[in-house]
Amino acid sequence: MKYDAVLLVGFGGPEKPEDVLKFLEDVTHGRNVPPERLKLVAKQYEQIGGTSPYNRLTREQAQALEKLLKARGLDIPVVVGFAHYAPRIADTLMDLAKQGKTKIFAIVMAPHRSPASYDKYVNKVTDGLKAIGEAGLTVPEITYAPSWHTRPGFIKAIVDNVNEAYAQLSPAEKERHRAELIFTTHSIPRRMAHESPYSLQFEETAQQVMKHIEIPYYQTAYTSRSGKPEEAWLIPDLGDFIEARTYETLSACVVAPIGFLVDHVEVLYDIDTLAQEKAKWKSLHMVRAKTVGTHPSFIAMLASLVEESLT
Repeated sequence: MKYDAVLLVGFGGPEKPEDVLKFLEDVTHGRNVPPERLKLVAKQYEQIGGTSPYNRLTREQAQALEKLLKARGLDIPVVVGFAHYAPRIADTLMDLAKQGKTKIFAIVMAPHRSPASYDKYVNKVTDGLKAIGEAGLTVPEITYAPSWHTRPGFIKAIVDNVNEAYAQLSPAEKERHRAELIFTTHSIPRRMAHESPYSLQFEETAQQVMKHIEIPYYQTAYTSRSGKPEEAWLIPDLGDFIEARTYETLSACVVAPIGFLVDHVEVLYDIDTLAQEKAKWKSLHMVRAKTVGTHPSFIAMLASLVEESLT
């Protein structure tokens, strides 16, 4: 037995400047976000080139995974479906159904699970399957990948990226108490965090990484807070954390965005622009570690998820 397709399920991002506002309206649908607020967020995209590389980078992950699976004897197409941009999750599933695909292995491209980072995608897959049934087509069977936030391949990719970033610091900055490692991920409402394993899984990933690097200690922080001001979200915010630090002895930090798999606005703007500006204001040398992207160890880990599900 084998799968007819592997589906990478992701958030999506605007590929053209003229699509940014429409994309943001789609993301915030039903939340009554004022148009003025969306226009302010749209300006963030202007500062990172006008679009997001998210879709392109996710497609590159899909291509790398398909190539590796084929090299391992599994000739399975790997496709993508996005929650907020074409190809939509439902459209990708409909295309697969029309092709006669009946067994699909789905990987939600988010390492730490919460209603926003996992359940939302599963619901969109469910809606897509319902539409397939209503169209009179055979509804494919979906098998979801298990949690992989502590899998060795994912951890190794992060370790390599952290070490590469750390190597950019000077010998003086690497001295004890002169450099700091900060793991970061997307903030979510505290209520949502209490109802999911999100924060725990984030911490577990960080702890696994620390077993393989020489940096003696780490901090955790969150980025990209949104929503109502009166609603409590996970803290500390990365920018606030950097701004509040006392840098009498600290001169550098490595920021590792372990909750993000590829670069997009939350990385390129919230970390590379906002947090970096605050670091410079504090005379702090901040180096951002790469996201895992198509790191061979990460792609190999994804391939192992498929292979192990077939045994």
